[in-house]
Amino acid sequence: MVGQERWSSMPFGGVALAPQNPQQQCAMALIQLHGWLQATLPQAPQLAEAIPPMVQAVRLYRNLQFEACMAQVQHVVNLVGGAGQPGRPSQ
Repeated sequence: MVGQERWSSMPFGGVALAPQNPQQQCAMALIQLHGWLQATLPQAPQLAEAIPPMVQAVRLYRNLQFEACMAQVQHVVNLVGGAGQPGRPSQ
């Protein structure tokens, strides 16, 4: 199960949300999701469909729209979760 260990112990769609400010939460979520995608895409290229919405999440972060960024990250997690990928981020 590719990437399972990174996501299996994390709440909120696989993204660990410690009590931090929204900017830190979004940054942590982007970093974790990026790492999971980087590890998973070579074995599951069909998940490349998650890249454009992930890029949008980064744009939102750079524009200081952290709440929208977290919503976009959740969208990516749901998109990947709907792909039926073993070891996918849990919802």
